Amino acid sequence: MAPGTPTPLEEGAARRGIEGFELDLQRTEEGHFRGRCLPYVRALTLLRGIVAGPDAVEPIVANLKRVWQMRTFYAYYDRPFVVLAALRAEALASAQHPLARAFATEAPDALAVTREGLVQALSPARTGLWSSLATRAPQTNEVSRAVVWKWPAELAGCSNRARPIGLVDVGASGGLNLIADRLPDLWEGPGGAPLRVGVGLDVRLRVAFDLNPLDFRNDRDVAWARACIWPGDVRRVERFERAVREWCASFTGPGAPPELHALNASLVPGRLPALFAALPANGVLFVYQTVMREYMDPAKRERYEDGMRRWLATVPRGRAAWLEAEVTPHPATLALAAHVPDGGGGVRSMTLALMHVHPGVVDTYAQAAAEFAGCFKPAG
Repeated sequence: MAPGTPTPLEEGAARRGIEGFELDLQRTEEGHFRGRCLPYVRALTLLRGIVAGPDAVEPIVANLKRVWQMRTFYAYYDRPFVVLAALRAEALASAQHPLARAFATEAPDALAVTREGLVQALSPARTGLWSSLATRAPQTNEVSRAVVWKWPAELAGCSNRARPIGLVDVGASGGLNLIADRLPDLWEGPGGAPLRVGVGLDVRLRVAFDLNPLDFRNDRDVAWARACIWPGDVRRVERFERAVREWCASFTGPGAPPELHALNASLVPGRLPALFAALPANGVLFVYQTVMREYMDPAKRERYEDGMRRWLATVPRGRAAWLEAEVTPHPATLALAAHVPDGGGGVRSMTLALMHVHPGVVDTYAQAAAEFAGCFKPAG
C-alpha cells in the first residue's frame, strides 16, 4: 500500500464522521452502481475528489465532519447512500437544482453530473440538505422484497384463509411490505413461471419495528423515501407510489391496520411473546427482515439474533418462522433464510432461495422449500 493511502475499515466497523469515507464511496460505486446507475457512478467518483485529496473542498469536508460527528454508521454503503438520497431529494424538489437533469428525471443525463454541480449542490448554504445528512437514514421501501413472507405463507398452507397469520417487520423503515397482500404479485420462479405465493390471506396483525420509522401519511417522509429510489428507476417509483396509496387506505379498510413502533431491533424478541399470544390457536407468526443486518451495531445484532433463536425455541412446531433476506458476498444478491421451531426446544434453519436485492426472479431451492413446508404440517 502506497504511503498516504487510506486504510479500509473492517466489515461491521463503526464509522464516525468521515473516517474511511473516501474508500466507502469507491466501494459503493463499484459494488452497487457500476453498470446499473451511471449518474450515481459519476457522482460517487467525483465526490471522492471533493472530500479527499489535494483538491478537496474544505467547507464541504468540515460540514460532513460536523453533521456526522455524533452519528455512527456500520454498513460501508450507508453514508454514500445518505448523501445520494439527500442530493436527489433536493433535486426532485426543484427543477433549477444543479443536478436536476441527472437526479430528477425519468431519463437521467449522467453527463449533467459535474464537479461544479456537486460542489454547488453540497453548499453549506443548503440547510435542507445538511439537515437530511444529519438526521436521515437510507430507508429502502422496496415492496418486491415482500416475497420474504408471501412465498413462505403459501408454503406454510396459509392461502385462502386456511390459517390466520401475523406479520412482524423488523427494521421496517415505513413498513410497506406489511401490506403487500394488497399489491400485485411480482415474482417468477427459476423456470420463468409465476412463483406461487400466499393469496386470500387472513392477516390478523401487521406490526413494524424500526429505530426511526417513516410515516407515509407525512409528505416529508414520503418525499424522503421516494428520493431513496435511484434516478431513472421508473418501475420502482411506480411500485412505491401504489404501495403508499394502499398503505394509507389500509387504515380505513377492512382487516388489521399496520402498526409502526420506534424500537431497536435488539429489543424486538421481547415483544414477540405477546404478539404470538394474540393470534388464534392455529395462527402462524412470520417475523421477517430485509437488508437489515449490515446496518446494525454488531453487539446489538448478536443480542437480537440470540433473542430470536431463544424465542423460536419456545414456540410450538408449525406456528412461527423467522425469515431473513440479507445480502450475500455476491453483489446485489440476497439469500432468503428461514428459521423455524423444531418442536423439541430447538430451531431448524434452511436457505430457501437466492434473489436480486430488488427481487423479480426468485431462485428457489426445492428441497429446502419442501423441508420448510413440512415443518407446518401436522406431525405424524
